[in-house]
Amino acid sequence: MRFVKDHWFGLLVSIFVFFFLCVFALVLAAPHQDEQKRGFVPCTETMAEELRGCNGRNMCVLGSVVDNTFCNVGVIGEGLKLWMTGKQPAPWSNYLFEPEIKRPSATDDVEPEESLEEYYQNTPDIAAEMDELQKLNQQLENDSNER
Repeated sequence: MRFVKDHWFGLLVSIFVFFFLCVFALVLAAPHQDEQKRGFVPCTETMAEELRGCNGRNMCVLGSVVDNTFCNVGVIGEGLKLWMTGKQPAPWSNYLFEPEIKRPSATDDVEPEESLEEYYQNTPDIAAEMDELQKLNQQLENDSNER
């Protein structure tokens, strides 16, 4: 009992840090790209939208991250609640799952190779442009040195 009296604050902080690390690990392990927008996906998208509007303001960024953390904890709590009521088989079923990602199929109009070819045709060769710019820069330097 003496230990608890002497170290109560450290124990509380340790419990809080452990809880936060568990939430962090769950969010890190969970998929963030899903067609059905399950799990932490809505929280992540909301945070991304909020961060776009922050324009580098630190308190806005901090508020967005804190809101996202509370949203993530809410998703975990929802999973526990659904598990306790018997609506899902495990507490983590609503955020640790096999994501559904839309992949090009044979029925799609555009083949992946065709879209890549179109991209490369429409996108200039950056390396060649850089070489050309370096040559022009060298010519300008030579011209300025001659004067």
